[in-house]
Amino acid sequence: MTEPRPATRKPGAAPVFWASVLLFAALFALLTWRFSIGKDPSLSGATASRPVQVRKVIKRRVVTTIVPTPGANTVTSGPATSSSYSSGAITTGAS
Repeated sequence: MTEPRPATRKPGAAPVFWASVLLFAALFALLTWRFSIGKDPSLSGATASRPVQVRKVIKRRVVTTIVPTPGANTVTSGPATSSSYSSGAITTGAS
């Protein structure tokens, strides 16, 4: 038969915490030293940047306004029909 494997233990919370703190401190010290001597890590592989092209988007919209004739302001409860708008003036403007 097969022999059971010995159980592996996970590290405790304290060693993991302190290892994380030490790793952070070491990386922070490395970056601080690189900045102090003038070597910016974010610019190490950068080349000359290209000029940015700005493209303007123009959308044409047509606005139609229906202006009722004076004195014809009535409220109807039925569906609107095309004959109800025939008495008013229609103004169309493009922008």
